[in-house]
Amino acid sequence: MSEKEKKCTCGCEEHECDCCDEGFEDIVELTTDDGKKLKFYFVGTIEYKGKNYSAFEPAEQIDGIEDDDLVIFELAGDDEETADLLPVEDEALLDEVFEEFCRVLEEDELDEEEE
Repeated sequence: MSEKEKKCTCGCEEHECDCCDEGFEDIVELTTDDGKKLKFYFVGTIEYKGKNYSAFEPAEQIDGIEDDDLVIFELAGDDEETADLLPVEDEALLDEVFEEFCRVLEEDELDEEEE
């Protein structure tokens, strides 16, 4: 992961909306093994079966990834900011982690609605 920048999800440039948390979401720039830089929205990090996983949504058009796809990586390292992002190659595990992310996100939304 590298630099983070703030961008409103509705596209406004003037901080005039309340459409998302404080009007902005984190965008991270990830660098592929061949040096290509890709921008993603950081969705969150969860612990599942003793390992940490981070999820991202594309913040730009990326070949082979749909706009609403969730891209999940295993975090390798102790510090989330400097950890290596490893692809999850086991399809069954990837499905389990995806379901856990969905469950956690749904719980967070319900908690926010109750407040």
